[in-house]
Amino acid sequence: AACLAAVMPAALAATLYVATNGNDAWSGRMAKPNGSRTAGPLATLTGAREAIRKLKATGLSEPVQVMISGGPYRLTSPLVLQPQDSGTAECPVTYCAAPGSRPVISGGRVIKGWRQQAKGLWVADLPEALEGKLAFRSLFVNGQRRTLARSPNEGFYYIASKAALVTDPQTGKETDPANLAFRFRPGEIKAWDNLNDIDAVIYFHWESGMLRLKSVDEVAQTVTFTGPMKWPFWSKQRYFVENFPEALDAPGEWYLDRYAGKLYYRPMPGENMTKAQVVAPVVTQLVLFQGEPEAGMWVEHVRFEGLSFQHADYTLEPEGHGDWQAAVTIPAVIQARGAKDCSLEGCEIAHVGQYGVWFSWGCKNNRVVQCHLHDLGAGGVRIGEGGIPPNEALQTSGNVVDNNLIHDGGILFPGAVGVWIGQSCDNQVSHNEICDMNYTAISCGWTWGFGPTWAFRNRIEFNHLHHLMRGVLSDGAAIYTLGTSPGTVVRNNLIHDVWCFAEGYGAGGIYPDEGSSQILIENNVVYRTLSGGLTVHYGRDDIARNNIFALGRDGQVYLGRQDMNSSLTFERNIVYYTEGTLFTRDSKLTADNNVYWNASGEPVTFLNEESLEDWRKRGVDEHAVIADPLFVDPKNGDFRLKPDSPALKLGFQPIDVSQAGLYGASSWTNLPKTIKRPPTAFPARPEVKPQLIDDGFENSPVGATAEGCITWGEAGGGTIRVTDQVAASGKHGLKFTDVPGLDQPWNPHLWYNPYLTEGMVNLVFDLRFEKGAAIWHEWRDAASPYRVAASIGIDSSGQLLANQQPVMPLPADQWIHFEIECGMGKQATGTYTLVVTVPGQEPKRIENLPCNPKCIHLDWLGFISNATEHAVFYLDNVKLTGKGK
Repeated sequence: AACLAAVMPAALAATLYVATNGNDAWSGRMAKPNGSRTAGPLATLTGAREAIRKLKATGLSEPVQVMISGGPYRLTSPLVLQPQDSGTAECPVTYCAAPGSRPVISGGRVIKGWRQQAKGLWVADLPEALEGKLAFRSLFVNGQRRTLARSPNEGFYYIASKAALVTDPQTGKETDPANLAFRFRPGEIKAWDNLNDIDAVIYFHWESGMLRLKSVDEVAQTVTFTGPMKWPFWSKQRYFVENFPEALDAPGEWYLDRYAGKLYYRPMPGENMTKAQVVAPVVTQLVLFQGEPEAGMWVEHVRFEGLSFQHADYTLEPEGHGDWQAAVTIPAVIQARGAKDCSLEGCEIAHVGQYGVWFSWGCKNNRVVQCHLHDLGAGGVRIGEGGIPPNEALQTSGNVVDNNLIHDGGILFPGAVGVWIGQSCDNQVSHNEICDMNYTAISCGWTWGFGPTWAFRNRIEFNHLHHLMRGVLSDGAAIYTLGTSPGTVVRNNLIHDVWCFAEGYGAGGIYPDEGSSQILIENNVVYRTLSGGLTVHYGRDDIARNNIFALGRDGQVYLGRQDMNSSLTFERNIVYYTEGTLFTRDSKLTADNNVYWNASGEPVTFLNEESLEDWRKRGVDEHAVIADPLFVDPKNGDFRLKPDSPALKLGFQPIDVSQAGLYGASSWTNLPKTIKRPPTAFPARPEVKPQLIDDGFENSPVGATAEGCITWGEAGGGTIRVTDQVAASGKHGLKFTDVPGLDQPWNPHLWYNPYLTEGMVNLVFDLRFEKGAAIWHEWRDAASPYRVAASIGIDSSGQLLANQQPVMPLPADQWIHFEIECGMGKQATGTYTLVVTVPGQEPKRIENLPCNPKCIHLDWLGFISNATEHAVFYLDNVKLTGKGK
């Protein structure tokens, strides 16, 4: 077959040839082979594309190769491929590296002319930036990403509280700035120059927001943004501020002053700026497949082989950026709409600001094979869209992501995913190694609950997934699913080392989340996860069989929610642990032939500390055994079974984890060993410091939320805000305002996390309610389901309740003093004492009120408004004393 060769050496001078033999030997600068014919000079990839179009117009019907040598080839706009650029199954179009070459397709430009300034800074002039023709948010020095100047340099600041309510000067009505503003602590944010260039990166549980500053009030300690965060702000939420010159104070940081046309950089130790290669991206995307699937016109049979795609940026929108989950609106540097039978094989994607590859609407039977994706602003590969395809032409299906190494992603958008499948079916994600991401490795499905879905018959198998979430985000997993997914299988995956940030929750191995149903989970080995090998939120008719779930820190298997009618078949699994609970949360379960073992020497207990005998009374695990499964070396991750393992007698089939992950030449399969990561071991259970409370709300401004607690459920008009209208003492109190129509009856509410574990715990507070208010106050531990110690409330008639039982009527519109005392740890007795003082009356003391004797830690202390109509009550002088371990 003839081949079309674009010979593009580093100088960008190239000649296009048609060779008579596809096996012609090429050497040196790829001179024109004997017997070939010239088709015209080439200087760019776009030139090669145009030459192909011309040759096809002459009736060329052989396979076409654009053979690329040398490089880098610097793009100032993406290479756009349209239906007329397609090949056929017999005559594909291939853009490939010449033998012995690894060409770089770069969206960056080299920054030169560096000169040294005072205090260790270097500067380069960029007049294009001054003219508004150049702006970038990423910089790479000697092949490594550098940090946009930020504060603090390490770790985070923590939000003080939500911003104060804003009064409309014309109507006098108070409005909530909601997710547009928050209060910071003194000195963390200032009214810097060029404020709109500065942004704050704010972390939610499983996502983040990158919001531009609009205004700063240093007196009120309030920052307002140009656009909203997708998720609520709350006290203690993590954030940092970036892109301002005052933050340029640490090695490796940089700042572009676009008003002066100057780029500043503070070198890393040992960097020589007279020799360093500094690259700034000038484009956000490198290759676009622009098919027209609705018109039946696809980009087909186009291949990229052996090429390196580097240096692409992300442009922050004027309103800032945020996502609900998985950085789902972030584009990719190689993005396709209406692509069929196209592929990337043996390619690299690195040093980019967005996702690597995205097959969006109408993409079928495409392949990403043996590619190396790393240093990613977002994630690796995306398949499909969030919406269900409206017609057959726009359906995305049958794509393959196989034998790829994807790592060090989520750098700019921590919530991004290694491989994401939305509303797409019949895809294969196999033999990939995905690691060192800040959230989930593989996410499949995009329907919350049991609603309509297009994500079914997807295969997630033989992947090696590890070092995920890394203490950055929470509520994720190595493999995460959503919605009903008939025919989807999760099998033969090796998963380990998954942990969330210290005060977060939810870092599992395999996580069937909301509505995940009809999924087969088998032959997986999962170990060293914070939350457990299998963490089910809720779903129906899922099967987990022949898996090993080992060494979860806080738990091993989370069962689904009873209230959502969850159901799970759990058979022929091995659950092996040394700490945490075995099962968490009660749900409909079919289980048998499982092996359970607590290697710490403590007895194996099931839900509610049941014995195996009591567990079997539920009608489950008739043939299960509590026995050492006899792994070869579980401490070092070797979960092969010895020949006399009791699991084998129950029908367990040995799992060969050597088949998981990359395959091929050793130069490829050994590449993950070169990944450098901090020497942070999987974290042990932290020693949480007790958080005492002593707040009369005097130091919080009127209209703001209280500091030191989390205020939740204000969306819809309910609020919990500091007020100067009434106070039990001083000038401030905390006002709870409930309104009809909120999404939950327990909103709005707030809670503290005291983490008190020993001795007598004492809480005092003052409460005042208006007629119709419904109030609940509760002490809980962190178990799932949680256990309750003290629990009191006031119903809408003014009746005081303890453990839902009437105690005494209380008067409205008066400050009432409460005192609660309850033992924790060894002093927990299953009872608590309540003292209530009504003005003008003797204190009423009620002792030995019953509570759960197993609630021996105070991890959650909340005040809840339970009204469903407009209602108001006030809280003041909250003081909690006690101790932790």
